[in-house]
Amino acid sequence: MSQPKTKYLLINPGKRVCTTYEQVPGYLQSQLIPNAKCFADIDENGVIMDQEIALNELSVHYALVHLKQGVELTTVAPDNACLPVCISGFAENAAAFPMKMKLGKKEMNTREGATHTTTLITEKEFTINFHVNLHLPAAKHLVTEFPLFKVLNLKEPAADKQPVKKAPYHLNEVNYQIMHRIRSFKAVGETADVFFRRNAIDFYATYLRYLQGPPSLMLMEHYREKLREIANYIIHHPAEATCKEALCDRFSVASEFLEAPFEQEFLITVEELILQEKMAFVFKMLIETDRTLTHIASLTQYRGWEELSDVFEKYYKCNIAELRTAQ
Repeated sequence: MSQPKTKYLLINPGKRVCTTYEQVPGYLQSQLIPNAKCFADIDENGVIMDQEIALNELSVHYALVHLKQGVELTTVAPDNACLPVCISGFAENAAAFPMKMKLGKKEMNTREGATHTTTLITEKEFTINFHVNLHLPAAKHLVTEFPLFKVLNLKEPAADKQPVKKAPYHLNEVNYQIMHRIRSFKAVGETADVFFRRNAIDFYATYLRYLQGPPSLMLMEHYREKLREIANYIIHHPAEATCKEALCDRFSVASEFLEAPFEQEFLITVEELILQEKMAFVFKMLIETDRTLTHIASLTQYRGWEELSDVFEKYYKCNIAELRTAQ
């Protein structure tokens, strides 16, 4: 019996030849991240378009995979100095977290002497594979900046010596939102480096909280639905979300409900999520509009531009004035 054909997705790719913009099929060009290196593997067995954003101690990979029927995908394990955190459409796909997308290949046919063209659209379903690599030898200084990384043994930089939880690490509203932010961000240069690094750390942090999380609480589905409602409010109304107490009043829940149950469901505290989404909103306002800091501070309910600047610069480790100048 013949073995099925295989295509390979590399978790820690090493040196490869980049694919130029002109070499990327037209129907995939809308998915390109301007600041990323692109590596395309296209043959009769299918398509893998892997985009890499290198960030010193971290790297981000956003891969689109389409396989011909009967072809298998094999993920090549990283070396023992790389610890990846992955979410994949091969494992998860739901209406709330779509990890598959249909992209159309357009072919223009013109009949001789005709005045109109006929557009034939052949749709292909691509599966998303997203992962953030932590390069362990370069990650030691992250512990000072982000104490959460203490859960990893960075004195012994080998992936096979790190803690691994038996329960699977799943998609949720929070890590999906971070992935969406990264893959849809269109700025380049130093501005992009600042944005991608912080979001890659935020994504990786959900995994670190998952590793050190306490035993799971058994929550009834209607409680989980209420938690998702609250998380989605924070994500979609970041300027209006202020604090846990205000959320308790708005959604008529006890303060304790937004503590252990919330953190278990989303791998982040409610206070951290409010800050994370608010800072993403402010970043977008700073680089995409000419609004003053005073206006943005008022919009996001800070006491003034000084407070906003302090919080923003502590979060992103950058200067707001330099950030705007870089655009």
